[in-house]
Amino acid sequence: MKNKGTVVQWNHQKGFGFIQPESSGENVFFHISALVDRQSRPRINESVYYELSTDSKGKKSAKSIIFVKPHSGMDKYTAPMSKAQGFSVLFLALVAGWVWLARCPYWVLVGYICLSIVTFAVYAHDKRAAQKDGWRTKEASLHLLALAGGWPGALWAQKILRHKSQKQPFKAILWLTIFVNISVFIIAFTPFGHHWVQGIMTLIG
Repeated sequence: MKNKGTVVQWNHQKGFGFIQPESSGENVFFHISALVDRQSRPRINESVYYELSTDSKGKKSAKSIIFVKPHSGMDKYTAPMSKAQGFSVLFLALVAGWVWLARCPYWVLVGYICLSIVTFAVYAHDKRAAQKDGWRTKEASLHLLALAGGWPGALWAQKILRHKSQKQPFKAILWLTIFVNISVFIIAFTPFGHHWVQGIMTLIG
């Protein structure tokens, strides 16, 4: 049975919220996975249709949630930027600034941007393959792309495409590749990195 209610709370970062039933009753919890349109995000005071479900502990939650007024296809691109997306933008801005100061070759920035575009496209392809039970891209390949410098594209793909965004082991390895990539950048293209390498070489010598 379809119920109608209003979204009164939504945590975009954690992916859950609450719906106030049109009839009387307590607010109903819902998770992002309950949305029929997974590419769109609910808005506060937005009307929705939903069904009620009960978990093993007897707690009620909403499922099969449909927006009364369908969202446009651009919603997934105009959603608030996540901390991970902001981090990637900040890093690329710092790299651009380093290039502008002639401290770093321009091809490093071009490489990050191009690899990010390729990585985003590979994530999109893997998303479609997962939906159609097609040939999947190996996780190792996705991590190699991130390690090579495509990790900003990976972070944006996780947010926009909602792909590989919940699998904790995958996310942990992705952030490890990001740490390694940034470390290599610092060592290769910053004075701090150069001094650190010279110090190591002196100790070895």
